Amino acid sequence: GVNQECLSLFLRHMILAYNKLSFSQVYKLYTALQQYFLNDEKKCGIDENDMELTNTEELDGKMEKEELDIPLREEEISCSGPLSQKQAEYFLSQQASLLKNDETKALTPVSLQKELNNLLKFNPDFAEAHYLSYLNSLRVHDVFSSTHSLLHYFDRLILTGAESKSNGDEGYGRSLRYAALNLAALHCRFGHYQQAELALQEAIRIAQESNDHVCLQHCLSWLHISEQKIFDSCVLLEHSVNKSLHFGLPYLASLGIQSLVQQRAFAGKAANKLMDALKDSDLLHWKHSLSELIDISIAQKTAIWRLYGRSTMALQQAQTLLSMNSLEAVNVGVQQNNTEAFAVVLCHLAELHAEQGYFAAASEILKHLKERFPPNSQHAQLWMLFDQKIQFERAMNDGRYHIADSLVAGITYMGLGCFYTSPTALCLSLISLFSLVPSHSLSLLAYANFSYLTSDLLHALPLLLPIRPLFLAIPVFHLKLFHEFDPSSRGSWFLLCLCV
Repeated sequence: GVNQECLSLFLRHMILAYNKLSFSQVYKLYTALQQYFLNDEKKCGIDENDMELTNTEELDGKMEKEELDIPLREEEISCSGPLSQKQAEYFLSQQASLLKNDETKALTPVSLQKELNNLLKFNPDFAEAHYLSYLNSLRVHDVFSSTHSLLHYFDRLILTGAESKSNGDEGYGRSLRYAALNLAALHCRFGHYQQAELALQEAIRIAQESNDHVCLQHCLSWLHISEQKIFDSCVLLEHSVNKSLHFGLPYLASLGIQSLVQQRAFAGKAANKLMDALKDSDLLHWKHSLSELIDISIAQKTAIWRLYGRSTMALQQAQTLLSMNSLEAVNVGVQQNNTEAFAVVLCHLAELHAEQGYFAAASEILKHLKERFPPNSQHAQLWMLFDQKIQFERAMNDGRYHIADSLVAGITYMGLGCFYTSPTALCLSLISLFSLVPSHSLSLLAYANFSYLTSDLLHALPLLLPIRPLFLAIPVFHLKLFHEFDPSSRGSWFLLCLCV
């Protein structure tokens, strides 16, 4: 009858689900069933004793004694039980989206890792959980854990056969080359450029063997990032943009255009040509609905107008981004995402107010930044840097050089941190300069160096002129130490400005 058909359908679903389980999942199912039957037997034993006991207080005392005699492990207390496949996938996708768009609404790194460990306890072969663990480790800048989770992700991806099923015989090789590519990206993020180049060489070799042009284009883009710290790679970047457009990779092409515009801005190209190039990238964004790159493009325009001294245009671009609604809201009621582009624009807005003497307004903006990007978030270093820079500028304007001196180390360290500079070289430079240069001159020098590294030449040159006579008397040895102050090996620019 109908009941037999429903039962048959249920059994069919159960058998199909069982056949899809891995060995570790079957073992977990077995132990869960065994524990279920053991608990049922204990409950039946308690019911039999209940018929013999007439005193309810005696029964309560016995049950309390049994509960106290059984020690509970920490894993059993923290474990909330296994989630279904759909529940786990929803949890992972939700947390990944929050980490990308609004980190403050995601679970804290410790809580998220605890939940991920709980998922992996019941299903160690859950590849997506390993990848989210990799993203979570990046939040706290844990190199070891992020590398460990990334390698586990690709190992599980190959073992489960997910890649082979979707890509045929090519799946195994595809996982290997994209594993090497992601490992290179991880090393680039932490400034390990030599290790990144080795991983890129491996990815390029496997991609060439498989004739994978998409992977090769991603390798070319990361090769540009790793080599731009060594030499000017505009030619390599232009080639990457043309190839990305040829193979239909608008996201990669747009990122290449953004980087190319940034390099040409640092080289002093005309602003109208840079804006024309950004207009072309905006067409790609709106055509393919790349909302994240729309935000990045507006933030880039804000920075370029500030670089060229057009504060009104920079303010207009900043307000444009802040008044826009996100095209991909995290959830209902969220109009804007707390991405890096919003952090950059708000920082520029705070500094624009400070430059005009509105330090109270700048403080309010920084207060909003602190609430929107807490200190433990991945973009918090931006507002921390601008906060110290604004305090430094105010102290210099008021002539309080002792306060400015206390901010020099923090500004320089945080500013150079964006360029992956060695703290040892920084400390050597500061110690040498402290012993020879008066306090206010050191403050001017550090601020000029910071302005130059951020390509703010309009502020760097006036700061160097008052201390030019002082540095003409400094031995060449100490100028060499100051050369270490510049992570891009462009100390000759300072020597030219100081000695000419």
